[in-house]
Parts: sequence; C-alpha cells; structure tokens
Amino acid sequence: MSYSPAARRKRRRRTLVVLTVVGVVLGVAYGVIQAQGERETARAYLDIAYETIDTAAEISAALSTLVADIEDYNRATLVERLGQMEASAEEIVARLIDLEAPPSLTEASMFLRIAAGAWRSGMSDTRAGLLALSANPLDEAGLTTLTQGLIDLRVGDRAYGGFLSSLGDIDTTLQGGSFPSIALVPAEDEALYEPRDLARRMFLSGSIAPVDDVAVSDLKLEPGAVGVRDGLPVLALTASQSAQVVITNRGNVDVTGITVRLRLRSNDGERYDAEQEVPGLEATTSTLLIFAELPVSAGSTYEITVSLGRPDDDEENDSQKFLFIVNPGG
Repeated sequence: MSYSPAARRKRRRRTLVVLTVVGVVLGVAYGVIQAQGERETARAYLDIAYETIDTAAEISAALSTLVADIEDYNRATLVERLGQMEASAEEIVARLIDLEAPPSLTEASMFLRIAAGAWRSGMSDTRAGLLALSANPLDEAGLTTLTQGLIDLRVGDRAYGGFLSSLGDIDTTLQGGSFPSIALVPAEDEALYEPRDLARRMFLSGSIAPVDDVAVSDLKLEPGAVGVRDGLPVLALTASQSAQVVITNRGNVDVTGITVRLRLRSNDGERYDAEQEVPGLEATTSTLLIFAELPVSAGSTYEITVSLGRPDDDEENDSQKFLFIVNPGG
C-alpha cells in the first residue's frame, strides 16, 4: 500500500508543504537579517554625519562670535581663530571622503558632501579675505575673496538644509538627538557679515592691522667695561671679546629671514663686518645672538654698530651703536 499512487501523492503534498514553510521561514529570516544590516549601515553613517555636523556647529558659533565682536580681537587672536575654523572645515570633508551611505540615505549623503565642500572652500576664502582686509581695508582683491567665501558658506548652508529634508522619517534619536539646524551665515544676522562693514570695523579697532616691527633691543659687550675715560667705556684687552645682541619682534606678525649685521670701526681706519641670520621670530618674542672673536687691539677706540637688513614700520629702533676704548695697558 505504501507504493500506491495515493500514498505517493500524499507524501509529495506533505513534502511540498514542508518546503514551502521552510522557504517562507528562510525568506523572512533573510529579510530580517538584510533589514538589520541596512539599519546598522544607516546607523554607522548617521553616527559619522552627526559628529561632522557637530563640528560644523562649532565653526558656526565661532564665526558668529568673531563677526559680532571683531572690534575686540587683536591680530594674533584673529589669525588663530580663523586658522582653527579653516582646519575644522577641512576635517569635515576628510571625515566624509570614504564614508559610504546606505541606499536609503544616498540623496542625503549627496547634500551633505556638497555642504562640506562648500563650507571648506568658503572658510578658506573667508579667512584669506579677512586677513587681507585687516591689513588694508581698501584691498579690492581681499574684498572679492571675502565676498566669494561668504557666498560659498551660504551654499553650504542651503545644501545642509537639503540634507535635513532628505532624512525624511529616518530615526536619528540614537545619534544623540535630532540633527541641529545650523547656518554658518545666518539669514537673521546677514548685516554683520557684510564685507565692507567688516573691513571698516577691523580698521577702527586699531589692534588688528598688522604691525611689522623688529628691533635691535639690546647691545652689550662681553666682557664688559672695567672703567670710563672721556665719557667712553673702557674694556680690558682679553683673549676673546664678543658682542651680545638681542633682537625683538615688537610687532604682531611673525617675521622670517632677518639679517643682523655688525660693523666694527677703529680710529686707525680698520673695519670688521659680520652678519647672522635669524630664520624666524614670532610676534612679541626675542632672540639672543652672539658675535664672538671681535678683532680689537689695545689702545684703539672703536665704534660698534648693529643693524637690521630689512625695512619695517619703525626704522628708528633698527640699529644701535656706541663708542668704546680698549685699555692700552691690556
């Protein structure tokens, strides 16, 4: 009886039912696994996107503070803050370069990349334009650069709005909360970002314009004087006479390539020249140079002069000189 046609049909129906049930279960399981994978991919993408927007919000706050209170900044702080904002905008782009979005977030990802690129180019031009105008409020090239930078920042703001709209009903609560509504150039504060007004306000502040002032702030001989004759310092003749020179950057901009020249003239017509290079000197800092083995002779009177081989905003402090006598008795 087990080999009867009816029995075989019954077994086939039972097998078909079992296979159908197994297929449905496997399909459901595959769908669940696939959905979970997509959710994890979406969550990973949104995590990075949230960190990126958090950085953009910091740039927005810093830039808003700067344009609102720019009269209170000195040049060093202005340069530092603008540099930090530009670096942060570059960091945003770097985070998104290799970040892959799930299919459900493809459109949102496109908008976020556009926003990041526009913010980066905008901050770069905004920084360059502000620094140019801080040096010369009538610099038309600087004005054009700042204007273009602000336009790019607004493009980034609009693209970010597109990103928010593209998220739709996607749950973002696990990313630390909903994505914030930010703008690097807020429409309600448009007047504060007007380029010519920013240039005027920086000029009126009096502390932002670059000051280039490197000085010979001190010059002394070592060993020093052992007495005075006819109002001139008298030095004992030693095996090694040197001059110690202090160079100070009294300005508010960093300076590179400073040539320091020393000249020694005797009453006998002899002349000795030497020079040293200071590779760089940050604003408000000093450095000590030593000119060793000065050729001096007993009984001679000398004029020593130290000067800088560069023009700057205050040339009156670019050199120092004085006369001295070397003791005839050694």
